[in-house]
Amino acid sequence: METADTGRKTTLAQALAKDRVDFDELESRYQPVLTMVNALIGVVPNCDPYLEIWEPGFRSYNLLVPNFLNLPASLMGVGAPKDIVGLGMYASSRAAECAYCSAHTCSFALRRGSSAEAVTGEERTDEEAATVAIAEALSTVPHHYTPDLAQELRRHYSASDAEWIVLGVAMMGFLNKFMDAVGVELEEESINDVAELIGPTGWSVGQHDWAHEEEIEPDGGVDEVPVDSWRTMIPVLRNAPGAIRLERAWMSGIPKGPTRGRTMIAEEYGFDEPVLTEMAHAKAARALTSMLRHNLDASQSELSIGLKALVGLVFAQRIGNESLADSARSLAETHGVSAERVSAVEEFDPSVPANGLDERAVAALTVAHAIAPSPAEMSADIVEQAEKNLSSSEIVEISVWVSISQLLHRLRVYYEK
Repeated sequence: METADTGRKTTLAQALAKDRVDFDELESRYQPVLTMVNALIGVVPNCDPYLEIWEPGFRSYNLLVPNFLNLPASLMGVGAPKDIVGLGMYASSRAAECAYCSAHTCSFALRRGSSAEAVTGEERTDEEAATVAIAEALSTVPHHYTPDLAQELRRHYSASDAEWIVLGVAMMGFLNKFMDAVGVELEEESINDVAELIGPTGWSVGQHDWAHEEEIEPDGGVDEVPVDSWRTMIPVLRNAPGAIRLERAWMSGIPKGPTRGRTMIAEEYGFDEPVLTEMAHAKAARALTSMLRHNLDASQSELSIGLKALVGLVFAQRIGNESLADSARSLAETHGVSAERVSAVEEFDPSVPANGLDERAVAALTVAHAIAPSPAEMSADIVEQAEKNLSSSEIVEISVWVSISQLLHRLRVYYEK
């Protein structure tokens, strides 16, 4: 939205809007995945045109979602109960205070069979309560996760299914961070789907209403959100082959074994990610490996991997994840960032003149610092600074890397405890 007195931009999405990729162009490139997500939540998300500004961003998002949600198998009852996974995603989004994702995940959970009472918290089974508890604990900043929450979850579900639930929560780390950081405008259809149900629980559109000329009045559409049926499955199954072809191209060259994948990312890109060999579900681990490869490939980076490492360091330090900070330092060293520069960034404070950092680097680190908390602490001044010193693709790349870092943070907290 714009500030009332000056008309200044207060979300990154407003600064990026001029470079959004048209939906028609997205449809020509990625029709199968757009059709599938429309079947799952009733809308093609407005985040897509922003992520495609920097193509590895869109690629990462579309590798992440189906593989961390075990799609399409989960729709047919394979793995963790899909309504429980959806409920965890919703609880995660509310804990992270992402209004955009809260709307989408509410719709997703209802469509997968979650009850309205489970979503609002009016009435939950022990299984639902255990899912919500671990989702909320992993998703606040700082987190309040403890191993007994995992033990309680595994009291109700197998270890395999419990991991699927946690992977859904971790996936939302990426989505919560990107949507909230950028301030993507929420679709009218999504507002109509869920506002009547979750509005009374404290949810509002918030910053995500900036593109709407006037306030949208919900049309009472809660009862109209359809639960999965053959009508859901037909477009998913019909478009699955095309989506798989895209995925295979994006995963080309990625080893199938998690250990080999972790070794490849460590040796070729200088980023050793321990969760890759902790995850029991190989398809999710391989998708994460592929995401890291696309994001750490210097030939695909607009920002530079050295500066991206410093962006990750600012994020990790602000949220208090020292193991992630160590990984960022190692990545910086691998890509030629001096120890002095790393030390300067460790003391980075946007309100203090930065030693030895040019305006572009300061803008990048200021954005990272602002979007690290949940919710993000974006301002008109920071948007203006980013727009002046960074290209649209660089802004998206920063936001995507911080979003991946948020995903890794949730996974590391879970597996390291």
